[in-house]
Amino acid sequence: MSEITPFDPTIPQEDVDRLFRKLADTRLPEIPVVPDAGDDYGPSLEWINKLYNHWLHKFSWPAAQKQISEWHHYTTSIEDMKVHFIHEKARTRSASAIPLLLVHGWPGTFFEFQNVMHGLLDPKDEKHPTFDLVVPSLPGFCWSQGPPRGWTLQNTARIYDVLMKRLGYNSYACQAGDWGHWVVRELGTGRYPSCKAVHTNMCPGAPPPEYRMTAKEQKAMDRAQWWMGEKLDEGHMGYAIEMRTRPQTIGVAFNDNPVGIMMFIGEKYNELADPNIGTATLDNEQFNHDICTTLSLYFFTPPSIMTSMLCYYNNVRHEVYTEFNAKEENLIRVPLGVSTFPYDAFPVPKAGAETTTTNLKFFRERDFGGHFACMECPKEMVGDMREFFGEHYKA
Repeated sequence: MSEITPFDPTIPQEDVDRLFRKLADTRLPEIPVVPDAGDDYGPSLEWINKLYNHWLHKFSWPAAQKQISEWHHYTTSIEDMKVHFIHEKARTRSASAIPLLLVHGWPGTFFEFQNVMHGLLDPKDEKHPTFDLVVPSLPGFCWSQGPPRGWTLQNTARIYDVLMKRLGYNSYACQAGDWGHWVVRELGTGRYPSCKAVHTNMCPGAPPPEYRMTAKEQKAMDRAQWWMGEKLDEGHMGYAIEMRTRPQTIGVAFNDNPVGIMMFIGEKYNELADPNIGTATLDNEQFNHDICTTLSLYFFTPPSIMTSMLCYYNNVRHEVYTEFNAKEENLIRVPLGVSTFPYDAFPVPKAGAETTTTNLKFFRERDFGGHFACMECPKEMVGDMREFFGEHYKA
């Protein structure tokens, strides 16, 4: 059995100094691409300058480092690939704790779960379940080794099942959004008997043709259509097309370029977080901190800005998400819980989620929130996970 090795996530001070030196030596444009650009051609110059100046002048890497280092980090080798992960035991009632695998997506990192981890590990109310948490970095992200040619999210599911068993969990549950959805979907197909329940905050599924959406569902889907574009290669999808065709080209361009990373990744937080809630705009210090921590992690862990793009190169394309999820071999067969948010990239109606599973047990449609649910709406996500897993996880 491969050794599980403690890992120190501390970033050397010379690397920290170099980041801020490079940020300070960057010239941002003073005029937009066209005089009245606003945010029609990408994030507005006002937004860009606001995030840039926060990262350079207000963001505290020492505060972020303290948060990251409070957790127990490890690495292990599975199928000759180094996997980085956090492993935290429940703070109370450990004997009844639910082992929970949390899987991020792009452009997230393991840090995406920072705002929900304390609530899951140490509920103050005895009626709430408690959890052991395993939070890995996807292959190619942060300190996890980049995958070989042709690696899929289904391959990642296979090694994560090995990881959970290596940690002593012969029964576990999963939660994910974004690309992590297809990792936990694979684990929940029944091909991995140790996975007993799955919760996701993004679950692409197409309702039956005769289904008529409510006004609320239609409004959310109209916004998703605005984001994806009519042909799924227009609108705001250029980033995905570049990653699934020429990841090394843009990967090298961003690898040592903090403002390049800021634009490519920051844009998603600008477009897919809910601007109507106070926790998800650049006027919120916590949101700024979480974004800048994520940007910094990509810069500090080269070539992760490049290798993280392989999830787009090797996996299901956006235009066939619903078709893929509805295939018999891809249906989730363990108990499934879905929380959906109106500013997500795919705010699925319940009738759509039902086409992707044989076992939908929990569905909650929120009135607010976006794609980065655990960052934007941690209280709601913790509540949904407690409720769903507390009732439907059976070891």
